[in-house]
Amino acid sequence: MPEPDPRSAPARDVVFTLSRETLRDMAIRSYMRPPDRVLLTLMQSPRVRRLLVAEPFRSRVTALAKGEPVVAIPPTSRPDRYVVSARRWRREDPVSPAMLRHTYRRYDRVLRRAAEQARCERPVVVTTYPLLAGLAELEWADSVVYFARDDWATYPPLERWHPAFQEAYAEIRRRRRPVVAVSESLRRRLAPTGGSLVVHNGVDPAEWERLPPAPALTTGLPRPWCVYAGTVDDRLDVDMVARLATESTVILAGPVKDERHAAPLRALPSVVLPGHLPRPAVTGLIAAADVCLLPHRVTSLTEAMDPIKLYEYLAAGRPVLASDLTPVRGMGPRVRLLAPGDDPVAAFREVRGWPEVTEAERHRFVAANSWSARHVELLDFALGGDPERQRRPAARPAPPIKGHARATSARAGEAT
Repeated sequence: MPEPDPRSAPARDVVFTLSRETLRDMAIRSYMRPPDRVLLTLMQSPRVRRLLVAEPFRSRVTALAKGEPVVAIPPTSRPDRYVVSARRWRREDPVSPAMLRHTYRRYDRVLRRAAEQARCERPVVVTTYPLLAGLAELEWADSVVYFARDDWATYPPLERWHPAFQEAYAEIRRRRRPVVAVSESLRRRLAPTGGSLVVHNGVDPAEWERLPPAPALTTGLPRPWCVYAGTVDDRLDVDMVARLATESTVILAGPVKDERHAAPLRALPSVVLPGHLPRPAVTGLIAAADVCLLPHRVTSLTEAMDPIKLYEYLAAGRPVLASDLTPVRGMGPRVRLLAPGDDPVAAFREVRGWPEVTEAERHRFVAANSWSARHVELLDFALGGDPERQRRPAARPAPPIKGHARATSARAGEAT
């Protein structure tokens, strides 16, 4: 007898919690990160009846200083979409385990009251923050799903809380809470004991249907152009960027998080750091690039990522030079992996000789790697899907695009 399709089941109530960022932060960055896209999917899905979106704790002092109102649960886009913003006097989470547990049990109570006010019935809690997923009881929820986009226990700015994140991971395993991870590397590192699923990152087809022109900042810049779209921080391999700058103009399009790390690059005349750019300028830069870059150092943090920029580079049909990171393998022949000791300049010259992709090939890639295609499985999993599939890694639906690559670069469509 065939199993019922979970998409035919009645719509569910969902509570979606943000990590350390607010809805305003999401809007400023044009809803481009994985949690942002999950939120948009939940907001729009007919499989979600009532949706309560919960922002993280925010300091009352900061809110008063900035003139930000305390939000109760006003409706957002529909009468059944709500927001709750929790306030406290403290600016940051405590570091001690006992105080952290107290903090997230208090946040649990805030969520419960807000869910009751929104008339949510046995909701599914989808949380993007491991401290809530691990340290809060959430016994009022029908289930709790942790959406993991990074390994928080390896994120340098939050080093003081690394032991707390490790404890939260252990609690997620102890409670057998389901986990959705953006890469197979991250899923294996978290080692969930409940159901688990890999949902890779994707692209928005509306952005890549027609490629935009290059932004004005490129006027007069000598060709060829190497483009990196992302935050400029200690993930970047500065030596790799500097060597490529001897052969091309390197444009690092993104906010600078650490000026000390960016200073050696600013000193190079062939490196351009325009800072934060509006979204159309970023997509225009990617589309106009001769080669796109993923020059990340190999660290515990980068070995668990699934870089969105890589999908965007390929959606634009551009060849890619990327550090040889486990999550990057398997992306097809348009990605040239740079192993330790490889000459990035020689690799750059190699990929510049690759043939251009056709528009049909590019559009096939965009369709296969859209956020909407990704999130069908995510909704099945979170709202009630096949428990056996919940324990299998997802294949990355990235059809190969014609080009050239080393045999060691990857096999298209293989999950990594």
